[in-house]
Amino acid sequence: MTQNYIVTAHKSTAVTDVVTGNFTSPDDLNLIEARGNSLLINLVTPEGLKPILDATIYGRVALMQLFRPKNEQKDLLFLMTARYHIAVLSFDPSTSDLVTRASGEMLERVCKPTEGRQIGMIDPDCKMIALHIYTGLLKIIPLDLTSGGELKAFNVRKPQDAR
Repeated sequence: MTQNYIVTAHKSTAVTDVVTGNFTSPDDLNLIEARGNSLLINLVTPEGLKPILDATIYGRVALMQLFRPKNEQKDLLFLMTARYHIAVLSFDPSTSDLVTRASGEMLERVCKPTEGRQIGMIDPDCKMIALHIYTGLLKIIPLDLTSGGELKAFNVRKPQDAR
């Protein structure tokens, strides 16, 4: 009996999402690229892009956004994977690595996923995140980073007859 073992030999090169901001320090401009299941964090310099970190994410990145709460000196990264796992990440300059500030899961077993791209928005005061990832449903996540731990959402349903 013949058996085949198939693996991916190369990292993904297709960029699925890009954000810019001050992620590694308040004075540095960073370009963060999502490539499949990895995040590439680059420093923007006059000479071009300087790679800082290539981090592997356990899941394919579906959505990401930078934001800066009032008590933070630099931006934080919100990301969601294709399997609806979410995380708020920060960069630790002493270890040059990512730190998970909060995480959670937004999976709904009885809802239909949206057609097309998923939408995520963070309010300007950085108090909540709104996700449109299921048809007729808006997930609201209160953003409390002081406690650390798990992000939990509540659902707001759109009536079917409303337009």
